[in-house]
Amino acid sequence: MCGIVGYKGKRKVKDVLISGLETLEYRGYDSSGIAVLEKNKIRVIKSVGKIEDLKKKLKMYYLDNATCGISHTRWATHGEVSVENSHPHKVGRVCLVHNGIVENYKDIEKELSGKYSFKSQTDSERICALIDSLYNGENEIEAITKAIEILKGSYALAIMFDNKDKIYGVKKDAPLVLGIGDKEFFLASDISAILSYTKEHIILEDNEIVEIGNKFDIYFKEVIIYKKVSLASWNIEEAQKGGYEHFMLKEIEEQEELAKKLYSKYIENDNFSDIVINLSKYNRVDFVGCGSAYNASLIGKYFADKYCVKSDFYVNAYVASEYRYMNHCYDPKVLVVLLSQSGETADTLACLRMCNEEGVDTLAIVNTVSSTMAHEAKYVMPMLAGPEICVATTKGYFSQSYLCSLLILKYMYSTRIINKEERDKIFEEFKKLSKYIKNIIKETNYKEVAKALYKSEDVYFIGRGVDIYSCYEASLKLKETSYIHSECFPAGELKHGPIALISKNTPLVAFLTEFSVREKTISNIMEAKSRGAKIIVIRKESITIDKTICDYEIVIPLTSEYIQNLLAIVCFQLISYEVAKLRKCDIDKPRNLAKSVTVE
Repeated sequence: MCGIVGYKGKRKVKDVLISGLETLEYRGYDSSGIAVLEKNKIRVIKSVGKIEDLKKKLKMYYLDNATCGISHTRWATHGEVSVENSHPHKVGRVCLVHNGIVENYKDIEKELSGKYSFKSQTDSERICALIDSLYNGENEIEAITKAIEILKGSYALAIMFDNKDKIYGVKKDAPLVLGIGDKEFFLASDISAILSYTKEHIILEDNEIVEIGNKFDIYFKEVIIYKKVSLASWNIEEAQKGGYEHFMLKEIEEQEELAKKLYSKYIENDNFSDIVINLSKYNRVDFVGCGSAYNASLIGKYFADKYCVKSDFYVNAYVASEYRYMNHCYDPKVLVVLLSQSGETADTLACLRMCNEEGVDTLAIVNTVSSTMAHEAKYVMPMLAGPEICVATTKGYFSQSYLCSLLILKYMYSTRIINKEERDKIFEEFKKLSKYIKNIIKETNYKEVAKALYKSEDVYFIGRGVDIYSCYEASLKLKETSYIHSECFPAGELKHGPIALISKNTPLVAFLTEFSVREKTISNIMEAKSRGAKIIVIRKESITIDKTICDYEIVIPLTSEYIQNLLAIVCFQLISYEVAKLRKCDIDKPRNLAKSVTVE
């Protein structure tokens, strides 16, 4: 992994490739490179570090006569970070870039060891050698077809051959899209890389091979097939900063508009009745996700546990990388809800495919409606968040949490746990959510709180009820943006071990929106304060706390419990952003992280 861009057309090939890679920078990478065909010969230029380092190298070469090319940003999976391990790789007559992990590359290396000597440690170079060994110099499709019959694992490949003014693409369990312009064609691992040139595209399916020259053909088992062209709904402007210093701040503020979109799509004019799925026909729902998506699913589980326990309806939440290896008992009344912003998250996608093999109903909550998960799930709920460029999700989590709560509310209404009057009262608060967010962004003293936190090496979070699940997300947001070690605990667990970590000026962040248990949480705050902790409280306005035990506080509006957590988390998104800014971190592209985790 992490990014692929290919181009065949009338523009300057180098410029298109670099522009596409720069668009994909947010996905994370440690090296980059391009390969272009010039006078029937393939030239490869690679560099460790940022794309700016590659651009400096490219100034040494005149590449304006290139007719096609492929490019790549790499996030090391096999082998260390080095020029040798960077992509593209060229072996014999074949050059390629690769996203994914091929599991049997050692077997391939052993088979080819007498014919080829390898310069890198990568599985990708072995794939390149394999294709070259199967290539008769004339039939590229045959060579690629034979190669993918041997490969085991995941891959998206963009391939070039010596003396061939064409590029080829093939994929399995990793995304690859063909972009169609005016007498020009693009290949990319993410549609955002080509949106500035075209919105017309075709999503390749597993084992389909696209051949791109002056026209394109798509093959399956060496037979040409025909596929429908789709039109992307995103605009390139949505994926640009638009005057903001960082994408993260832009995307936090975009949650105000996102709240309106979600309300319009799923609630307004009784659209609630049209939500794609009715949970009342199921007696068990398994939410499955990774990272923030898992944290969002916990919100849905919380409300189901609180209000649906007497209706023989059970909701679980699982980390995808664990769920796929567990033993499950499925029947027709089980629904698996899979959450993924990209719709390509490797572990979550594997869970979806496992469920499909078992014949289980699946619902994908995804942001990218052209993604693999959206295509393979039985039902789909679009997140409507638009492009999210910052690696640390904000509006993606917001949408997923919103939709998980909405699904449980739909179940509660359809099974008469709540009546229409109660439902409509809740929805009135959903309607006000955008206004609440606007006020929080404008009026919250988050910069003051950030100044109190940014020099800390450890920060701890506590909460009860839904607040502990908000703490999970707040803790994750802080650690991934500012590299501060953070942990969260149910407030009642503080005295069962974690309080040993508290000493003078240790920051403790308490989420305090659960009115029924407020006194117990305040008691835990006092325990920490008596041991010298620096106390930061995020509370709703109906809960008061003695100023003598609270060093900093943020007050959020009193609203429905179904959206109270969203307001609390928006507050801490702002704090996390400001802390990272004060620490001079790479906010939009945190170290060691990738936006779309397409390998296991």
